[in-house]
Amino acid sequence: MTEYMPIMLDIREMPALLIGGGRVAHRKASQLLSSGAVLTVISPKVSNEIDLWSQTGKLHWIAREATEEDVQKYRLIYLASDDESLNDRLAEVARRSGALVNVASRAKSGNFIHPAVLRRGRLVVAASTSGAGPSVASALIRELDERFGNEYETFAEFLYVMRQKIRNSIHQPHVRHELMRKLAETDILDQMRAETFVPWSEKQMDEWIQKEREE
Repeated sequence: MTEYMPIMLDIREMPALLIGGGRVAHRKASQLLSSGAVLTVISPKVSNEIDLWSQTGKLHWIAREATEEDVQKYRLIYLASDDESLNDRLAEVARRSGALVNVASRAKSGNFIHPAVLRRGRLVVAASTSGAGPSVASALIRELDERFGNEYETFAEFLYVMRQKIRNSIHQPHVRHELMRKLAETDILDQMRAETFVPWSEKQMDEWIQKEREE
């Protein structure tokens, strides 16, 4: 069994190549654009949405079949054409060149896969069956969607703001770690869930940091 390494990747302004222009390619293109990638699509034909994104400058569309030379120019590649033999052939070339390759139709042909994802603002929960049954992972995410309400988005944003303040005011890593541990153990999430939480002012944040630091 392939042991996948879970990872969160920042692809803002990263050149990415998507081969294919159909329904699956459209979904991949939407995800890549949302994540800030500089996207090139190579396909003789594309969906109306991809065509529109090309016309508005959101991506670059090259209207032809992809070649082995194309995939050797990129380090992040998505293969989602309707031609599985083309996908497999280009995936092998891309992997040999050291690229990160995702193959929509055959996970094992690439070297990374996408999990099913639940997003609550800064909170991201991912589930995967390592390619065995994507529908099972999607079902799990739907179950988690019912469990994790919008309060987690508010809580994650609160933790982010507090972490920035702690990083800016505390220079000792072990003290920072301890303050974040204490913050996570408060009942603030419960208050948000009960809709009784009153957002902290800048002064309250600073006072909490000072108080907990001294204890």
